[in-house]
Amino acid sequence: MRIGSLNMYGREWIGMKKLTLIGAVSVIMAVSLTTGCSNKPAEKAAGTPEPAATTAGGGAPSGSSSQDPAVKKAAFKTGNKINVAYSGGTCDAPTFVAWKKGFFEAEGLDPQMTKMDFNTLKNGIATGKIDGTQGNFSWFKPAEQGLDVKLTGGLHAGCIQAVAPKNSNVKAVKDLKGKTVGVDVIGGGPMITLSIELKKHGIDPKKDVQWRVYPSDQLVTAAEKREIDAFIVWDPVGEKAINEKDYTLLLSNASDEPYKSGFCCYAFVSGELAKKDPEKAAAYTRAMLKAAEYVGTHQKEVAQLEVDNKFVGADVATNERLLNNYVWRPGVNNAIENANFFIKEQKEQGILDAATDEKALAERLIFKAIPDYNGK
Repeated sequence: MRIGSLNMYGREWIGMKKLTLIGAVSVIMAVSLTTGCSNKPAEKAAGTPEPAATTAGGGAPSGSSSQDPAVKKAAFKTGNKINVAYSGGTCDAPTFVAWKKGFFEAEGLDPQMTKMDFNTLKNGIATGKIDGTQGNFSWFKPAEQGLDVKLTGGLHAGCIQAVAPKNSNVKAVKDLKGKTVGVDVIGGGPMITLSIELKKHGIDPKKDVQWRVYPSDQLVTAAEKREIDAFIVWDPVGEKAINEKDYTLLLSNASDEPYKSGFCCYAFVSGELAKKDPEKAAAYTRAMLKAAEYVGTHQKEVAQLEVDNKFVGADVATNERLLNNYVWRPGVNNAIENANFFIKEQKEQGILDAATDEKALAERLIFKAIPDYNGK
């Protein structure tokens, strides 16, 4: 069942303002962002807590720093517990690895894991009840509008794919003029990415394309019914359409520039944590970046971990293939550079306000909890 149909961008103020469309039409629409790259519906009720992380085998996690007693006894200003939110999805792998392989513990942290959607998470970040999460560049609009969230590092590139049915006359992004494109949310990461590509081909994403909103797991059905000509979404939906139904790949931010040289997923902390306990924010950031580095060399193991824990809906083979395709170059300074790129692009697209000072937004959004990671 189709949820909504729009032909231009929506705007939201994280549940506190009406969504205003750019153009002549104004509607009220609840936009759901994601804690990580995925917009996959939660399998448990939002806010369901999970047990603290345990280290596999009871020792130091492979690929991480050893659990030095001095590290384990680290005393943070706000205590060792850290509240981490996640949504579930292939690209949330760094969060799952930091949790299940003991990277949080290696940094002296006692993780309290909670699965939730963005509507719950936004209040958690705003009130300081959630300390850290994995997110993407669609968070920049809420940050512009006042959400006190801080980007502390980049995790990986990849996890967004645009596809079309093989019997469609859409074979490339340039063929999308006058077409209908399915997305899981208006103004989300996939829509932002495709809009950048449309502009390169002289296609106005607000006038020349109609956007329709569906739950991510209904996009293939919508395409089969010819309600949409193509769709762009977080993994693993696009990958499964390619493998199971021979869909045509139009765009992948794991293989196409400038996306593969940047990031789609970042480490975020609450503004309150950054202010009250910068050392804990640094420990969280290190754990996430180390976990991302680990995923980059242990894709098969991590794919199995995600499936065994029912974090993702894909099988192990599909999950492993996706993780292998992602670009793993965790860092801080390269993430800052990439964040500035997306701020500029979103302002040009009208997602961010025309009056927004790009430099001021970047300074408010970015928090260097650690100076760099492996020189990056």
